[in-house]
Amino acid sequence: PPPKPAQTPWQSWESFRGHTFQQVPMATTNVPPHEISHHSSNIPASGRRKALLIGINYKGTRAALRGCVNDAKNIKNLLMENGFRDDPTHMVMLVDEGARNSNYLPTRANIMRGFQWLVQGVSEGDALFFHFSGHGSQVPDKSGFEEDGLNETILPVDYQKGQISDDVIWSSIVYPLPSGVKLTVIMDCCHSGTGLDLPFDYMLDSKRWVEDTNPAHSKGHVVSFSGCEDSQTSADTIEKYQAGGAMTQSFISAYRQNPMSTYPEFMAAIHRRLKQRGFKQRPQLTSSQAFDVKNTVFSFTEGFQPNKNQVIGRIQRKKIRP
Repeated sequence: PPPKPAQTPWQSWESFRGHTFQQVPMATTNVPPHEISHHSSNIPASGRRKALLIGINYKGTRAALRGCVNDAKNIKNLLMENGFRDDPTHMVMLVDEGARNSNYLPTRANIMRGFQWLVQGVSEGDALFFHFSGHGSQVPDKSGFEEDGLNETILPVDYQKGQISDDVIWSSIVYPLPSGVKLTVIMDCCHSGTGLDLPFDYMLDSKRWVEDTNPAHSKGHVVSFSGCEDSQTSADTIEKYQAGGAMTQSFISAYRQNPMSTYPEFMAAIHRRLKQRGFKQRPQLTSSQAFDVKNTVFSFTEGFQPNKNQVIGRIQRKKIRP
């Protein structure tokens, strides 16, 4: 195997400047055969961990929510219990209540810079985490890629300046990842089912992966838990007197109850909790790699899958009319 590249030091959020966003072109690249893994050999963890957490309550607007900032804080505590460090090189929390200064507000500019900070300098064996709790929406997809003719979006606190589409999120934090980097994502917002454009969708009933008609493939190992199917709406709930996203709370309590469950067991536990609380939402699992879900224990910091995709980029098999 080729020698491992030397690790690049990570930059602190305080000094990270970011660069102009570049959309990944609608094209594909063949991955060299020696870079494609045909077996699920786990890659050793490097021990490096980095997290970007975003919680937006939109206070004082007609779109106000109550629990999203709490969601971000609760996820931060869960990550710290699992070996993530709370300092500006390893964890950034953007919230619209109680933010340290304007650098930590969930504006469109800060979120875009946050995406770049999250993937800066990462290499094989690094564990990343991204959590978004807030409003999601949908806008028409003009490219003809999305099966429902819509792009999912997230709304920054200054959403009047523009929403952030799943294409942009995919181009920012999914496509740039090298093989063997693991990114775990929780999207707790309306229309978040495919909120990262990941190509493989896990069917809980048939226990198999289904690939998108027009898949967006990449080399990293990205796994996303989302609060609902695209056509559903996430619930803003009062749980134990603290408002918050139903998906985030169900995720945290399922994990705490059994930190060693396989992915299907974990998804079933999240679904049970949502149902017990009277939510119609179904949790959804999507991934960039079609890994062996049934025999893999969910972990924030272990279980790094190498790249198995032979072609990366956006593959258009069928033009979908908007």
